[in-house]
Amino acid sequence: MLIRSGMGMQLSGSVGGVVASRNAGGAYLRNRTVPVNPNSVRQQAARAAFAAVAIGWRALTAAQRAGWDSYAVETPVLNRLGESITISGSAHYIRTNAFRLNAGAAELPAAPNIPGLSTLGAFESVTVSVADGVSFVTVDATAVGPGLVQIGPPVSAGVSFFKGPFSLAATPTLTDVGFATAPIDVAGFRWGPISIFQRRFVRIAGSDAAGRLSNSVILVAVVEA
Repeated sequence: MLIRSGMGMQLSGSVGGVVASRNAGGAYLRNRTVPVNPNSVRQQAARAAFAAVAIGWRALTAAQRAGWDSYAVETPVLNRLGESITISGSAHYIRTNAFRLNAGAAELPAAPNIPGLSTLGAFESVTVSVADGVSFVTVDATAVGPGLVQIGPPVSAGVSFFKGPFSLAATPTLTDVGFATAPIDVAGFRWGPISIFQRRFVRIAGSDAAGRLSNSVILVAVVEA
């Protein structure tokens, strides 16, 4: 378990049968449960992508690995407590390229030549439509490249905070203003069918052409016709 003590103690992870979790009301402790593993087609694909890029790291040249190590030093990420930490070059390579493979993009052996992460910009709206799929409107995004859209199960109107689970729904190409429409790929989608008036949370993340991953956003949408 990850613990930070002080005036406002922060906890993350689990110990024994207790798990530290968080919702809109703040941090809390709950009993540990065994997660469900349906081993779906999408899960198998995600695990295969992770295994492939782990092998890919071992095939890089010394110069390519050094490039990822340098990128890692200048590109901290946030841990589960929201703290800025530095991870290894191999971790950046694996998370970057696993994302790209899941989004249908090619693996990148070279590290980004500009440090830092890309962003989804000042997001404005997300729309889920039975006929057209998903659309996303934002402003001044730098994550111009492959993207992943995940959609959760239907939720009631009283749910205002949702962390998952999600299922991969679409792999659009992001622009600086989002994307117009991305059909929902129902093959392997766990939380279907998409029906009018359902209320669903949508998680979107992206990457720029150099491989710099973006932040992710979670938005709620009422399904339209």
